[in-house]
Formats: sequence, C-alpha cells, structure tokens
Amino acid sequence: MSNFTSIPFTPLTERVAVELPELLAGLEQLKLLIGEHDFDKYINSLISLRRSGDLLLLITGKTMYYSIIESKFIPMLKESFNVTKVRVVSQG
Repeated sequence: MSNFTSIPFTPLTERVAVELPELLAGLEQLKLLIGEHDFDKYINSLISLRRSGDLLLLITGKTMYYSIIESKFIPMLKESFNVTKVRVVSQG
C-alpha cells in the first residue's frame, strides 16, 4: 500500500473564492476579456495567483501555458487586476 494520497486539482476560481476573495472581481473581468475557453484552459488551471501591491504573480504548471499567457494575456491581466507588473512563472 502506498503512503501517497492523490488530491484532485481544484480550479483556481474555487480556491480564490475561499482563500483570496478580493481577487474574484479581477478574475471575472479577465474571463470577460479573454473568453471562457481561454480562461478555463490557461487561467483556471494555474497553480497560484497572488497580488502584492502593483504586482500580479501567476504560477503555471505548464511551460507552454507560460508562453501563451506571456504573449497573449498580459495587457488584459494588467487591466483586470489594475496592476502595472505581471510576472508569470512556470513550474513545468
């Protein structure tokens, strides 16, 4: 028997609603700007989303998603969360 337990992935919006509800309005605005499909694929699958002052930090588990977020969504992220800096980090 294994000592490891598998925990199913929880979408970002569900985690933010519990842990950081102040970010929900930004997520909703971002969803309207980029569309539901891209939001679910690239944003709702993030490992983490944090805001510190004027910086928004996103952590993704896929390098390909890092590239797509960097190339397509930075202006919309800045607008949605009213920040001037966005940093995307890939753990994949």
